[in-house]
Amino acid sequence: MELLRWQAGNSLKNYQYILNDSEKNAVLIDPLHASEITSMLGRFSLRARAIFITHEHDDHAGASAALQQQINIPVYTTQNTAERISARSTIVADGETIKISRDLHLTCRLTPGHSAGHAAYECNGFLFSGDCLFHGGCGHCRLPGADIEEHYRTFSERLVRLTPDLILMPGHYYAARNLDFSLHVEPMNTRARTMREKLTCDADEMAHQTTIKQEGDYNPFLRLSNRALRLRLSELTGRNLREAADKQVFLELRRLRDSW
Repeated sequence: MELLRWQAGNSLKNYQYILNDSEKNAVLIDPLHASEITSMLGRFSLRARAIFITHEHDDHAGASAALQQQINIPVYTTQNTAERISARSTIVADGETIKISRDLHLTCRLTPGHSAGHAAYECNGFLFSGDCLFHGGCGHCRLPGADIEEHYRTFSERLVRLTPDLILMPGHYYAARNLDFSLHVEPMNTRARTMREKLTCDADEMAHQTTIKQEGDYNPFLRLSNRALRLRLSELTGRNLREAADKQVFLELRRLRDSW
């Protein structure tokens, strides 16, 4: 499998993804600009076979209907998301694997919270996580359909069941900003500091790559029981979080990140 990834260049800093096999079959994940996508398909002589949508927000699903009409390919998404997008959707269930070709198999991993029907897709050692899990952070819960408590359950129950060596492919390139926040809530985290020093431009973000396991070294939303993090959060919020439940730490982290 080959992976094409590039920055969409919009204000939300979306990544764009095309997966293809040796026979030029291609899968699109959260396509944003239809014309840009078709140009890339032509440039590499790829045949698009399917679109996979993580959730319904326009910067992830907005081009799916136009591409479907132009190329006549299925759009895979969860039932909840299907009800909120204009493309004709083929419903995929949690844990279901869709076989596009001999070498392209995508497995749906339900990851609600940022949106009610949010899903990530696992393929050949990669996890395309949409707006659930970012490099150094996680998605917000400020739009209709979001549920912060469900978001916590995704982090505490669903993500931890995945293979820890999956390489993270998020929906946006927010690593630098997220690492700044990581250091704000855990100033002595040397792993976060070392990684942040390597990110000086967009090209560095493009080269940035971690696994779920590595995210646990510096992503505060995966470090809820860490003692130093809890002490620092107690200082920042004025609440004693030293012995608080992990869920409360997650809620305080997300609240702090939303206003930071």
